[in-house]
Amino acid sequence: MHKLVMRFLTATEGKYFTLTVDDIKADANGVPSVTEAEVNALMDLVIAKNIFASASGNLTGKKDAKLVTTDTSAVDVA
Repeated sequence: MHKLVMRFLTATEGKYFTLTVDDIKADANGVPSVTEAEVNALMDLVIAKNIFASASGNLTGKKDAKLVTTDTSAVDVA
């Protein structure tokens, strides 16, 4: 499974707001196919629309973003 984790600066200095999008698109080989331009555009849109409430105040800028890939394996328990 692939997810996009985005951290935003907030009105409170030193505090961040994290937004995670699960199951992002991947190519036929299972490699995430989200571009830097798409991530930047999404983060800019989230900031501009101001639709998320944060305990630390409005989102004021972009901190960072990461593509996270996790593998899950079943464990047989008896």
